[in-house]
Amino acid sequence: MTILSKGSYLTNMVTATGNHPSPPWNSFDQAFSSQPEALTRLAATLPDLLRRHAGTDTRRLVVFAIGASHAAAHVLTAGLTARGVSCELLTGADFTAAQVRPGTTYLGISQSGRSVEIVRALSAAPAESRMSVVNRTPSPVADLTPRQLWLGDVADSRVSTVGYTATALALALLAEHLTGGVDEERWRAFGERLPAVMRLREAAGRLAADLLGAGHIDLVSSRAGMAAAEGGSLLFREGLGVPASAFDTRSYLHGFMDSARPGTVHLIVNCGTEALLARQLADHGATVHLIGAEPIEYGGTGPLHQIHLPGMTEAELSVAASVICQMVVQEACATTGRRPEDPVFTRIDTKVGAAA
Repeated sequence: MTILSKGSYLTNMVTATGNHPSPPWNSFDQAFSSQPEALTRLAATLPDLLRRHAGTDTRRLVVFAIGASHAAAHVLTAGLTARGVSCELLTGADFTAAQVRPGTTYLGISQSGRSVEIVRALSAAPAESRMSVVNRTPSPVADLTPRQLWLGDVADSRVSTVGYTATALALALLAEHLTGGVDEERWRAFGERLPAVMRLREAAGRLAADLLGAGHIDLVSSRAGMAAAEGGSLLFREGLGVPASAFDTRSYLHGFMDSARPGTVHLIVNCGTEALLARQLADHGATVHLIGAEPIEYGGTGPLHQIHLPGMTEAELSVAASVICQMVVQEACATTGRRPEDPVFTRIDTKVGAAA
């Protein structure tokens, strides 16, 4: 796509009326298996891009993201707000130039670089205030943002796997860069730790069986773990066609949990405040799968299954929990014969097509 003039996307773009045929997708299994190498490589290349394109004086950030990118953005918003940087997460669908404020950086996140909402929102912001995290270049989002964190055209699957985890990792590094500096050694080692996570097949299979048996699942977490919860709910809906919903922990405690009963299934990512919820649900007879860096004590007899990922930070735990959700999809598909790549709907009016 060629930019005709500044702001021309708003008046000249048309939207795709079907799933875009290029770039070619990897299969779900291929993209899944590529993650240790891809994330290790990305952790080595991103710090230089951050130094070149992301100043450390950002005091207010507005983030535009939708779909899987919106889920991944919780890693960024959690990392920034915990360190005192104002960060607002929007889909961009209703953003207009009237909402632009001085002293604000507008960050668009789009793996494809063609999300309609992100292109429109960035086009409404001053050019000098724009920045992006994008996987595909050239692309409309990349063309709008000379300041960009490029993921390197990682070959993703139709239901996002490595594209999602690469985005989440990039956003975790961006949060660190803006608030004191990236722990480069730790993140370069993270990809090397993923194969151990990928060996947790028995735990993923148990969760898959419970999910298929119940026919639905609630995913709950807080802070950076919301990325795994929201991303996991989208993954189960797209990849398995199973109803799945994501909730933040405090809201869940305030009433959303009241539909729990024996037989309902709940996946909780424990970022340090989820132990009470997990115990209450298990005592009530609901099936709970808890992913956390440390185990919680539980003396009850309810169905509480724990997956331990020791030594991980909240951001690392969120990415690793997302990988476990991907394995759940694989295990469930092996049982049902479904392929995660099988489309349900043709995406209409979600991607930028070409300039008129």
